[in-house]
Amino acid sequence: MTARRLAREEGILAGGSAGTTIWAALEIAKDFGSDASILTIIPDSGRSYLSKFYDDNWMLQYGFLERRSPAPTIEQVLRFKRAEEHEVPDLVTIESHAKVGAAIDLMQRYSISQLPVVRDGGTESLADVVGSLQERGVLDRVFKNPDALNEDVAALMQPPLATVDVTDSLDQVFADLSGPNAAVVVAAAGRPAAILTRSDLLDYLAHQRSQVNGG
Repeated sequence: MTARRLAREEGILAGGSAGTTIWAALEIAKDFGSDASILTIIPDSGRSYLSKFYDDNWMLQYGFLERRSPAPTIEQVLRFKRAEEHEVPDLVTIESHAKVGAAIDLMQRYSISQLPVVRDGGTESLADVVGSLQERGVLDRVFKNPDALNEDVAALMQPPLATVDVTDSLDQVFADLSGPNAAVVVAAAGRPAAILTRSDLLDYLAHQRSQVNGG
């Protein structure tokens, strides 16, 4: 492990004996002050060890590295969300010809801040998602013009939310939610299937941490 650290941090490709020597020098250094100089001779190169301890698979095979658990998928987050919010459908949408007032009613009924806007007739494919309504944008429009409640959703909608697949890892959804997007559309078999928000992801991560800590 010390030889790998030497390569990673100092750019020195050392062998196994060199790694042991450096480890011993570091242990000895603990008995001296920070201004001490300790001469250490590196006895071998790491060139012959590229397929051994410089190879993560070799290290895993012989127990020098722990296997990481697979990263959680979006499907796991959705299962947690369903258990916590069983009264909220996975996917709440509004058709483009519906009125803004109806969209606000949906947002209030389910305590949501984003609505995918779909073509009239349903959500058979991702192509049917033509836009989105954001709570902030709706509020701004209605505050300035109360008559906007009677306008078609199409007049207020913004571009569609980013899309992720239900089998993607959390790394993907984290990347999307780290930017301006507050929510993403989750697709399953090419169809929009759910909405995932920053709040959903935070709730899941907090739950996972409490499980690890025995909470």
